[in-house]
Amino acid sequence: MSIRPAVLADKHDIERLAQVLTPAAEAKQQSGDALSLLLNSNDHRIWVADSGGTIVGWLHAYLAVRVGVAPFIEIAGLIVDERYRGEGTGSKLVAEATSWAESIGLAVRVRSNSKRGATHKFYQSQGFKLLKQQYVFEFN
Repeated sequence: MSIRPAVLADKHDIERLAQVLTPAAEAKQQSGDALSLLLNSNDHRIWVADSGGTIVGWLHAYLAVRVGVAPFIEIAGLIVDERYRGEGTGSKLVAEATSWAESIGLAVRVRSNSKRGATHKFYQSQGFKLLKQQYVFEFN
């Protein structure tokens, strides 16, 4: 298993795994366009876990800059194929994000749906501390 920066050729595997996190109704073309933009951004990083040429996980992190808050690196998404969970893949991907953050002197944050108890335990096992709970609202 190797961890490496994602490339556009990983698009289909990233989308396949993203179905766990993203509603199936989201257009794949939009996802592909977004991936290209993210890969070409200095403020975003995507790493993949590659097992013998098969992408079995990925992590997307970005530089979060907001008014009134010190900048930080935020993990926007992390997914590991169910068949590869418990083997340290997620930990290796998180290590990439924390290494990036440390290299520029920033903290790492992650948001997780309140229904994902196993995910919360995973992040706590990685050294993350719960800062707050919140609601997310959308207007469209």
